[in-house]
Amino acid sequence: MSLVWRALSLALVWLSAGPALAVINIENLSAQPTRIGWSGNTEAAVELRAGNSEREAVKIGARADWFDGENTGFLVFGYDYGQSNSIKDADSVFLHGRFIDAYSANTAFEYFAQIEQNEFRRLSSREIAGAGIRFTLSQPEQRLQHTLAAGLFHADEEIDTLTPYPKDSESGVFGNFYWVMKYELNERSALVNTLYWQPALHGRDGFRMLDLFSFRVQIDGRLSLKVSATVDHDSHPPGGIEKTDSSLLTGLSYEF
Repeated sequence: MSLVWRALSLALVWLSAGPALAVINIENLSAQPTRIGWSGNTEAAVELRAGNSEREAVKIGARADWFDGENTGFLVFGYDYGQSNSIKDADSVFLHGRFIDAYSANTAFEYFAQIEQNEFRRLSSREIAGAGIRFTLSQPEQRLQHTLAAGLFHADEEIDTLTPYPKDSESGVFGNFYWVMKYELNERSALVNTLYWQPALHGRDGFRMLDLFSFRVQIDGRLSLKVSATVDHDSHPPGGIEKTDSSLLTGLSYEF
């Protein structure tokens, strides 16, 4: 595919796709595949608490990758549910698909789509479609690797009612800029941090910033222990919603 055709494709995706400020962090869920064909991984974390306080929570993730030696395609699914003292306090789900079209050893175009729901951010539904370009600033054999990316996405979202705030809907275009830093401590462990900045570009003020960190330690050939932390800041959230969310999670990841 020529460079001109790829650039035209980016423009078409931007113009034809329909606000939202989120693209799920896909860099932390799995490293880029190295095996030709299909591969994937699953992740799970469970919290159980009893006594003076009761808490049950589960977080599940799965990813399927396709790799032909140059280009990559994948699907990512995530589900998060929790309740404290029999009162639900977490309920969200997402599905993200992406195709990374390699142009050179260090440059690629990417195209993505996503649907998601999050009851506790008043998000009844959000649909995203977008595209961008990413640059790898290091060589595969280096322990410290950096990736920079820039793009656009268009999204439609439906906002649930929360007294006294009415049901609402919004559409718009957002920038999508991110920096990924990965450091391999040794053959069995690695740190990955992804920083997103997503400014609104359709006439309204506002931006979203996300910082997503993970630390993975391989237990055996396929099973890993993983610790992840997330800070998510929305400068203009829906009414009744806090601007900043943060989380810390420990769980297991299994590759297949």
